[in-house]
Amino acid sequence: MEPNHHPDASKLVALVEDEPIVRDVAAVELEDRGFSVVEFESADAALPYLQENGGAFSLVVTDVQMPGRINGLELVIVLQRWWPQLKVLVTSGGPLVNPSLLPPTAKFIAKPWRAADMASRVQELVAAGP
Repeated sequence: MEPNHHPDASKLVALVEDEPIVRDVAAVELEDRGFSVVEFESADAALPYLQENGGAFSLVVTDVQMPGRINGLELVIVLQRWWPQLKVLVTSGGPLVNPSLLPPTAKFIAKPWRAADMASRVQELVAAGP
C-alpha cells in the first residue's frame, strides 16, 4: 500500500499469514473484491503496526500457527483488548479452533479454504456492521 494512500476504513483488511502463497492468493482475492490489504508474515510483525493503526481496520484475517512469540489466537486476545469491536477471521489448517472460545467479533474458517469462500466470509463480517 502506498504511504499516502488512505483507503476507506470499511474496506481495510490486515492479513496475517506466514505462508507467502496463501497470503498472496488471499490478498489478490480480497483486492479483487474492493478491499485494501496490508500483509504481515507473522503476528509479531503485525502487532506493532496494528497497535498504531488497528482502529483504522475493518477486519483482521489471521492464521493461528505462525513463527514468532505470539500465535494468531494470542493476537486475537490482544486485539480484543485494544479494539473490542474489531472483527477478526481466524483461519487454521492445524488444530481446529473452538468458536466458543473466540470473542463475539471473531469467526473461524478451517484451512484449506477456497480464496472465494474466505473472501465471502470477510465480506459478510464487514457487512454485518458493528
